[in-house]
Amino acid sequence: MLSIGDFARRAGVSVRMLRHYDRLGLLVPTRVDEFTGYRFYRADQLGRVNRLVALKDLGFTLEQVGQVLDGRLNDRQLHHLLTTRRDELAAQIAGDRLRLHQVEARLRSIEKENTMSHNETRLTSLPALQVAQLSVTLTEGQSVGEVVSPLFGRVAQLVASSGAQRRGPDIGHYGDDSGAMTVAAAAQLALEDTPPGLVAATLASVEHALVATYAGVEIDGISDAWQDLAREVEARGLTPVGPCREVYLQTPHDGDAGWVVELQQPLA
Repeated sequence: MLSIGDFARRAGVSVRMLRHYDRLGLLVPTRVDEFTGYRFYRADQLGRVNRLVALKDLGFTLEQVGQVLDGRLNDRQLHHLLTTRRDELAAQIAGDRLRLHQVEARLRSIEKENTMSHNETRLTSLPALQVAQLSVTLTEGQSVGEVVSPLFGRVAQLVASSGAQRRGPDIGHYGDDSGAMTVAAAAQLALEDTPPGLVAATLASVEHALVATYAGVEIDGISDAWQDLAREVEARGLTPVGPCREVYLQTPHDGDAGWVVELQQPLA
């Protein structure tokens, strides 16, 4: 048999943790010396401690670990426990990937701060548009990117199921409502074609707007294009007003290779 120190070294855990597992009944020593209180373990108990540590590292509680190790879960319960943890880990990974993309996009923006934009801008007017849309107000900590894509997905689903005919490319528009940003995903439809679940709205005509076009394989770069447009508005001594718009002239969802989006900033 192995002393607690030798067993701890071979198992890759601390003596303190082995004592903790013993108190919880998760890993009980084979023998405890009645005079010294020293704990001794068999080498074949290393397999149990390996499974214990692996389950704990997956994020299961020690109570759940004990249930798995002792076979106190039937197949259905074990399957539910493992699939639930799998889904939690998948959601965590997806969240981490999104945050990584956001950090990378922010780094690219910082790196471009002292470079000139190559996007051409033009002054123009914007026509009034009849749309069917969904909109949300961002909560504290939410980003536009994590909200707008699912919103457009829902709009596309409702339009497709209704069989309504689109009258032009999809439009995203963004405004401030009492200090909070409102994000809307809109399809250009006739008023009478508004599907159930969508809200009919009219985007007002705009006499003056500064417009630029973003083209790229990934949509992430659109934030840089908006920042470039904001700098151009300021450089020209213009005043931005009202909801700004994104007109999706080309998207990968339509089978195209990348994104072509017209950015429209209304002016006072």
